[in-house]
Amino acid sequence: MPRKTRGSDIRWSAWAEIDLQALRENLKAIKELVGPQVSILPVIKSEAYGHGLIPIAKVLAAEGVYGFGLSDLEEVQRIREAGLALPVILLSGFEPSWLPEIVRLRVIPAVIDLYQLRLLAEFSKRQGKKVALHLKIDTGMNRLGIHPSELDQALSLLEDNPQLELSGVMSHLAAGEHPRAVITRQQKALFEEALKEIKRRGFRPRFIHLANSAACILDAKARYNLVRPGLALYGVYPGPEARKKIKLKPVMTYKARVLSVKEVAKGEGVGYGPLYRSQGPMKLALVPVGYDDGYLRALSNRGFASLKGERVPVVGAVSMRCTAFDVSALKDVSPGDEIVLLGGEGGEVPVEELAARAGLISYELLCLLGRKVSKIYLRSS
Repeated sequence: MPRKTRGSDIRWSAWAEIDLQALRENLKAIKELVGPQVSILPVIKSEAYGHGLIPIAKVLAAEGVYGFGLSDLEEVQRIREAGLALPVILLSGFEPSWLPEIVRLRVIPAVIDLYQLRLLAEFSKRQGKKVALHLKIDTGMNRLGIHPSELDQALSLLEDNPQLELSGVMSHLAAGEHPRAVITRQQKALFEEALKEIKRRGFRPRFIHLANSAACILDAKARYNLVRPGLALYGVYPGPEARKKIKLKPVMTYKARVLSVKEVAKGEGVGYGPLYRSQGPMKLALVPVGYDDGYLRALSNRGFASLKGERVPVVGAVSMRCTAFDVSALKDVSPGDEIVLLGGEGGEVPVEELAARAGLISYELLCLLGRKVSKIYLRSS
């Protein structure tokens, strides 16, 4: 994977291959599942979960989505600078200082409390600007959103400020991967009650949305007319039940090259601590990736990779820029050999399994690994 720099060939020691065709196929699978009556709002916040904001956004836009779900104004600015004019919903509220840019960049903020609703009303009135918004209802997650007991005040504010357009109503599920759980049923019931009151007061928002990836796949009643897939777009299953409903392909494959191969005698320690001592003569492949790259120390003696089609375990402590893998079972391992740390064409290193071993969720691991690594975008598979 050479890259020319100042006349020299420099080979990356680690890189992520982003399969854009897999992204297209995952989006197609979601569209087929939810049907043409439901619009798609891909969640591409946090650098598209580590996959690269602009390349991912451009592919999704070309494939036909309603708009994008983001949480950070800086990412909205980059989307607009890239020439992408699709609607952007700012899912997690806004800072007061963002208001001028929200209007300039044609952003639709999700209003998360009465304070923000008043700020938006005052700003839009001063500027003489009509502003669209989505009202976020807290249905029991106790995170972001207007509590149902405050709904009357929120609707009164909207009635008193006709320059504010209620274009959407939304909430977020705490356990969307468990559609029959008590908390999920309670949240859906509270959301329905809020929608009835909003309709009774004469509001007709264009979009109603509740479903993240898990609910999008597992719960048809949670889809309404807009869904917010995130994890599923990147080929990660939001729980084991989702595998029965949809076929997804991993979009990110994280690879590295073996830096060094070392023989270790029985009883010798490996790495800091040492957290591991060899049970017999063994061979190690040392890979220049560590917790500074997002390959966390929690994977010490727990992680695994794929080398020459075989699963090889992490041994010893993951350090800042180096991790040791036990390759004793492989005959020929040399410096420069490619090792798959995540993903792979056949899904050799599933993000769900690797994240679980680190005590993380898949979202965390993708964001961490994708944060710094050089990326290669594969246009077709």
